[in-house]
Amino acid sequence: MTAPIARIEPLQILRALAAILIMAKHVLYEVDLISPIDFNYGNYKHYVVGIDIFFVLSGFIMIYISQGVWGFQNAKEFFLRRVVRIVPIYWFYTAVLAVIAVLIPQVLGNAEFLPLDFIKSLFFVPYVNTAGDLQPLLANGWSLNYEMYFYLIFALCLLLPMPYSLLALSGYFLVTIFTNFAGAEGLFASFYSRPIILEFLAGAIIGFLFLKNIRLPSWCFYIGVVFVVSAVMALFFTDSLDAQGIGYNKPLVGILSVLLLVLPKGAENLRMPRWGVKIGDSSYTLYLAHPFAIGAITQLVLLTNTESVIHPWFIFVVISAVSIYGSFIAYNLIEKPALKWSKKLVFSR
Repeated sequence: MTAPIARIEPLQILRALAAILIMAKHVLYEVDLISPIDFNYGNYKHYVVGIDIFFVLSGFIMIYISQGVWGFQNAKEFFLRRVVRIVPIYWFYTAVLAVIAVLIPQVLGNAEFLPLDFIKSLFFVPYVNTAGDLQPLLANGWSLNYEMYFYLIFALCLLLPMPYSLLALSGYFLVTIFTNFAGAEGLFASFYSRPIILEFLAGAIIGFLFLKNIRLPSWCFYIGVVFVVSAVMALFFTDSLDAQGIGYNKPLVGILSVLLLVLPKGAENLRMPRWGVKIGDSSYTLYLAHPFAIGAITQLVLLTNTESVIHPWFIFVVISAVSIYGSFIAYNLIEKPALKWSKKLVFSR
């Protein structure tokens, strides 16, 4: 497991797309609150399809980076590497928000900063905050509660031989989904048995096929490009789709996007546009940090009373540009050094 793992650039493009869609959804929502947007093209709430893409990608990555190895030592190393990858940056931005929340409580809206909730947020414990929302202090962290859960379950499955580990993972998730349909009670039972966890399983199956060299024909990659572009364009017409009873199937979009861009033969050797790969590299920082850019710029607009003067789409473009460019800077100045130091601290012991 310690051998370098080759980077798959189409996967990085999907990470970039997922992060941008989630950012766009949040920016549109906040801008619409202070300066209503004339948005006649779809329902931007569907942009959370980015989360579905992320979850499928996570399942794929778990299998891919494990490279078919198993046993206690590999399971332990796998879990530690995922903790090192996820925790330090999440803790950093959660701590920054905690400081801001203490100094400027109104940034949390209807929610209230509580020390116990802060601790729960740091250790990925789901809870309902004082505003009645099932989300941690840094709201985007709700998806990381699932991610850490996935890592733990998958690490346990790695104690089994690889073919059985995937069967165990599948069986476990299917059983938990059944408990959901059977009316699981309690916050933890209901949270961790939602059907969304099947997206992670779908990604894991794609990863297993990838490692076993069970691949799609190479031309399927181009079908994948058309599919992803079409799926993004369809977001502008989601209201019409909903009105016709068709709907926008976010889980299916997430699964097919990964399947068609990563599984075709030779996809791992394809080179993608450098700007897209760079956004993919910094997508984790973009996901965690863009709410800070949104909050800072919208507050600036409100404090200067310019919300009725500046066009809302201009505000949207400025926030998006600051979020994306700022993520490049934060990735190099914060995320990469933190990852390096964390690896040194954990694995030197």
